[in-house]
Amino acid sequence: MKKIILTLMLSLILSSALVAAKNDRFTKNFKSKLIKYDKFFTQIGKKRIGVPDSKIDKVKTPFILTDKRLVIKDGNKTVKVKKPMYILNATFNNKAKVNGQWHKINSEIGDFKLTNIRSNSVIIKNEHSKKELFIRNSDVSKIKFSSK
Repeated sequence: MKKIILTLMLSLILSSALVAAKNDRFTKNFKSKLIKYDKFFTQIGKKRIGVPDSKIDKVKTPFILTDKRLVIKDGNKTVKVKKPMYILNATFNNKAKVNGQWHKINSEIGDFKLTNIRSNSVIIKNEHSKKELFIRNSDVSKIKFSSK
């Protein structure tokens, strides 16, 4: 019986020593990570000097302007011009009537080129965009909305 109690006490002491050693490694690992993150937050917390506004103003815009005729600057005045509307009126024998004029494939319609003609739609493209025009079934201006 004494041997069993002695064996249990020795195994208890040994296991507690192993747990303490494991916790010590965990603590060291945790402390090293904590130091690493403290350095990181110190670096990003420092005041950073950005690019001056004068240099930013000289940078060309990265965005593609699809219609250059939207705004016209005339001296000190800026005049806004409406975006052109393209309305498909009809299609017949590889020809399309757009905005009241007949066109065939590869003809130019404003800034676009007519690339495909279908029975109820056409596709027009330019270097920046592609649009599909559909034949209207009714006059949209006659549609009325009411609210209560």
